[in-house]
Amino acid sequence: MRVTPLDIIQKQFAPARKGGLDPEDVRVFLDEVRESLEELIKENQRLREELARRDEEIASLKESEADIHKTLLLARKLSEDLDRGARREADVIVGEARLEAERILLAAAEERRELQADIVHLRSSRARLLADLRGVLEAYGRVVEELEAEGRAAR
Repeated sequence: MRVTPLDIIQKQFAPARKGGLDPEDVRVFLDEVRESLEELIKENQRLREELARRDEEIASLKESEADIHKTLLLARKLSEDLDRGARREADVIVGEARLEAERILLAAAEERRELQADIVHLRSSRARLLADLRGVLEAYGRVVEELEAEGRAAR
């Protein structure tokens, strides 16, 4: 039986034959008090151990939480750094593409000028060739006329 503080206060011992307390009653009661105290001490020790274990667990969880928080901050910073790096790289790629496009446009414009110059040169050559052919044809025409005139005169 577990002894409560109220039991201790209200405990009445049977009178002993010689006017004192019955030693057996006192011994039984003290045994009950001792057993109750032993149970309370064991329970108290168990609760302290449980409390210490939970305190350790809480400390471990707080440490894990701090590590997770640091990891999240690091991940966020890394993500931001990667994003900035990707944007810089994209800007470089776009800049290089623009430079390449300008180079291609300049090359195309230069090629266009060269082709236009070739066309002008070819037109000029054609006109000279046509003039030369006309001159040759006219000369052959005169030769043919002269030969015909000589043939008529020789007849």
